[in-house]
Amino acid sequence: MDNKEKINILLVDDRPENLLALEAIIEHDDFNLIKATSGEEALKCLLKHDFAAILLDVQMPGIDGFATAKIIKAREKTKNIPILFITANYMDSEHIFTGYSVGAIDYILKPFDPTILKAKVEGFANLYKLNKQLIHQADRLREKTKEIEDANLELSKAAAELSVSEALATVISETSIDTMVVIDEHGMVLKVNPAVEKMFNYIEDELVNQPLTVLFSNEKAKLSIENILKTIKNVNHLLGYENLYEVTASRKDGTTFPVEIQIGKRYVQNRSLIAFTIRDITKKKQDQEKITHMAFHDSLTNLPNRRRFNEQLAIKLNEARQSYQPLVIMYIDMDRFKYINDSLGHMMGDRLLQEIANRLSERVRKTDLVARVGGDEFTILLPGTDRENALEIAEGIFKAFKSPFNIDNYELFLTACIGISTFPYDGEDSQVLLRNADAALYRAKEQGKNQYKVFHTGMNIQSYRTFIMQNDLRKAIEREELTLVYQPKVEIDSGKVKSAEALLRWNHPNWGMISPAEFIPLAEETGQIVEIGSWVLRQACEQSKAWKAAGFMPVPISVNFSAQQFLQKDLMENTKRILRETDVSPELIEVEITESMLLGNGEIITRTLNQLRKMGMKISIDDFGTGYSSLSYLNRLPLDTLKIDRTFIQEISESSKSKSLISAIISLAHGLNMKVVAEGVETEEQLKFLKLHQCQEAQGYLFSPPVLPKDFEGFLTHHQKETNLRKGIIYLDNKVIRPKGGEKTAAAAVNNPEGGPSQQILVAALERTKKIYSISSREMDVFKFLVNGLSNKEISDELFISEHTVKNHITRIFQKLAVSDRLQAMAKVYQACIEEGDHLRA
Repeated sequence: MDNKEKINILLVDDRPENLLALEAIIEHDDFNLIKATSGEEALKCLLKHDFAAILLDVQMPGIDGFATAKIIKAREKTKNIPILFITANYMDSEHIFTGYSVGAIDYILKPFDPTILKAKVEGFANLYKLNKQLIHQADRLREKTKEIEDANLELSKAAAELSVSEALATVISETSIDTMVVIDEHGMVLKVNPAVEKMFNYIEDELVNQPLTVLFSNEKAKLSIENILKTIKNVNHLLGYENLYEVTASRKDGTTFPVEIQIGKRYVQNRSLIAFTIRDITKKKQDQEKITHMAFHDSLTNLPNRRRFNEQLAIKLNEARQSYQPLVIMYIDMDRFKYINDSLGHMMGDRLLQEIANRLSERVRKTDLVARVGGDEFTILLPGTDRENALEIAEGIFKAFKSPFNIDNYELFLTACIGISTFPYDGEDSQVLLRNADAALYRAKEQGKNQYKVFHTGMNIQSYRTFIMQNDLRKAIEREELTLVYQPKVEIDSGKVKSAEALLRWNHPNWGMISPAEFIPLAEETGQIVEIGSWVLRQACEQSKAWKAAGFMPVPISVNFSAQQFLQKDLMENTKRILRETDVSPELIEVEITESMLLGNGEIITRTLNQLRKMGMKISIDDFGTGYSSLSYLNRLPLDTLKIDRTFIQEISESSKSKSLISAIISLAHGLNMKVVAEGVETEEQLKFLKLHQCQEAQGYLFSPPVLPKDFEGFLTHHQKETNLRKGIIYLDNKVIRPKGGEKTAAAAVNNPEGGPSQQILVAALERTKKIYSISSREMDVFKFLVNGLSNKEISDELFISEHTVKNHITRIFQKLAVSDRLQAMAKVYQACIEEGDHLRA
């Protein structure tokens, strides 16, 4: 049928996706679905079309569902159109009564049952069609009976209308899934619909002439029904949608279930008839409980989530205030969880999180609350607990984590860092306590793995700098702030450059050159080391290719790999792709790893190293002797080179024990057919000792610091020449440069290679702050200690003044700086450092 013959259904919802969903469910060949996105648009549609039913969203901007329905019912043309309210919220009785009072036939809650929704719409469509047919038949009847007197015509019309009304009532009653019961004013059942048998297991004959309370045997429910009947006894007219009650109903077998009842009352031929509509809300209740649980619990671990934690924290904090009891918040973050998640997959990570949740829950009391608030972040709320007991619980958590997590065939070891804050000492409201626990956690992670820290008020400029640096590091590659420098590895016997080690530097726009020792741990903590490592490998390959294109002999380059890179599933594919795209032979790339990387990840790293070695790449063990030295891994790993750590080399002139260790390491490497490279060679004495004990290669400031590629080409130019490198002469761009300052200068360059905010900048920044904000000398004494992270008590001890005086000084400093806390004061100093650094560089 065309649109003129189709039945119009109006769908009103301000969200297009909801309209599409409704259209998909009730679409029918006989229906013409007209959509409106607001109450205003719906009212315009009603001026153009006649509708069988309206599906109306309650919550809409502009005119909402209730106001729209009220206008529809107020218009003569539209007042009889059935309205079904559709809402996503569980509404209280007052709102539901409002909906029914403005003309709603029914409510449908989201997520709705498509079958029920479709059946209801089709039922109204059939009623609409039936009504149209009846009207059409009445019109034909009037045409054929024009000669009949007007009185008979009116009588016939009234009879037809009564017939339609009865038919509609019968259709609704017979097809409704709700139980409908008609009683007299004494509460005796007169009639029931077929749904009563399915809902209550009674047949009609068993209920007729029985009191209605037979369906409500529960004493509380029975009393409620009796009170309802008493209340409406003297009411002449009562619409069903004006009353909605929730009670407990009883089946024939005695089992009970929750129901909603609606009541209507009419007088017919001086007789009072009361209609009860009873709806089973068991599933609705279950869904509500499920939704409530889901809203306040983590779906993976079934622990309370952040919302529930914050709710309980507010409650417990109020109780603690009233009872003058302490309260502790623990903020917990897992160490190395990301490595496991990335290497073994998210499913294994999810199972590990579930085990972590179990262990944490086992270490606390029933009155405590463990919540999962992030990926691998948990919080614990400890009411009535002081700091001492909190530390015992923290130790208990560490003890619980000492045992491995056995999942499938994996034995996983995991540690955690914990930040602790205590009410009322570390804050008196929930936000401050949470922030301080988070700050304590951050400091714990700064000091390594498996640590806990109790919050105190000290915060130093370095912590603030680390926070800023962590954010800036994310954009370092994109902004081209990272560079590679190259330090030559020199053959001790000939003095020739044999290869180079690529070393990473970060030229920060505000802080200048930053040492890798400072930003690499941050990159590992945030997971950015994987992207950075891939960038380093590509840059090193591009440089090797560039030197080859410039006519130099092929230069082997060693690149440092992080443990996180080995845990990436696509490491091999990524490495092969880089070598292929840069057209560099794998033999020209050497992978350097440290001993500490092997702890806990030995199996995965060994497997990957074997694959890299099979490709043709060389493998070197860096910083040998400082980690977890083991003969077993030297024998197991496919190693080509062993690098002696600089700490042993620097002690050659001071410790005979270091000499013995170096000699033993060289002999061990030769016995395993490995090449030996000494790191950090800075004096002729060190070089002489290494040559005497047959160490093949050395690198260090005696030969050259790490230099830019264009400077390194000076070494390549003189690669075939007899050089004086062992005397400290360096060839750079055909110029001879002699290192100045000797050993101390070299060591200083290692510790601070142009890097970090120097003390000079910080002092100048503080002086600048003092002048700008008119801070007195005594206030400045306090401010310097504050910037360096001392607490009020520690400042008091240093300056031999009372804590009260310290607090007054800090208050005045904050007033002059126009800040409210230490963090904002840090920001002022940090900005001054940047400005001072820019000034010095200019």
